Amino acid sequence: MVVSDATQQFTAVFERELRALARSRSVWLLAVGFFALIVAIAVLGGQAGYVPLVLALLTPVEVLVPVLVVALGYRTILGDRLRGELKVLDTFPITPIRYGLGVYCGRLAVALGILVMTLLVAGFVVPLSGGTPNVLAQSGGLDSPVYYARFVALTMVFAGVILAITLLLSSVARSARRGLVSAVGLLLVVVIGFDLVVIAGVGQGWIVERGLSEALAASPLSAYRGLVMTYAVEPAVTMTVRAASPIASVFSLAVWTSLSLLTASALTGIE
Repeated sequence: MVVSDATQQFTAVFERELRALARSRSVWLLAVGFFALIVAIAVLGGQAGYVPLVLALLTPVEVLVPVLVVALGYRTILGDRLRGELKVLDTFPITPIRYGLGVYCGRLAVALGILVMTLLVAGFVVPLSGGTPNVLAQSGGLDSPVYYARFVALTMVFAGVILAITLLLSSVARSARRGLVSAVGLLLVVVIGFDLVVIAGVGQGWIVERGLSEALAASPLSAYRGLVMTYAVEPAVTMTVRAASPIASVFSLAVWTSLSLLTASALTGIE
């Protein structure tokens, strides 16, 4: 009975999020814009093979995925608080973590739906272009759709991490203006902030070269980039790729996700 109640509570919140996003015109416009930008970039720069496509999409994805996810999630918990729904939910036998997981999974399902559909369509650029997907002539390495599949999977993980951090900021904000400012601040910190701190650390001598790969892994973006370079690019080329430590990157992404989600759930005020 306990398991059944927990499942029902999670499902109710999960389905509510799906319905809310499906009815939102802005979400559909956001999805169309994201799709159009990524596919256009793929058409312009990814005809030579799957690994060149990964390299063409990596930088735009590093920027556009956080924009997509933050736009989908920054008002989630904040909106429930402003509408008084958190107080209503507090009168029901629902735990904070079930609410948090329901909100997270509902928003993540929509984000991943948009993301996967877009990247799959972008991936068809290679076979439809009539290029040479089997050999990377410029590097002498082997190309394969497996590397592009790894890129898609890692991007899905990256989206999940950014969403968890977004929900944490949404749980902290107490007004729509602060929520918007926090969302913009998160984008700036994720996209350029952490990397600037690492660059400054190297320049000032705080970070030595021996510990650079671990320091890079502390940033969600650098950790994601490092995993993509290690598992979706390096196996297909002959050169050595210097990136964040894979083990440290996986650990960093797991910590960012779990701590952000647990803290966001605890700050909802639901008891």
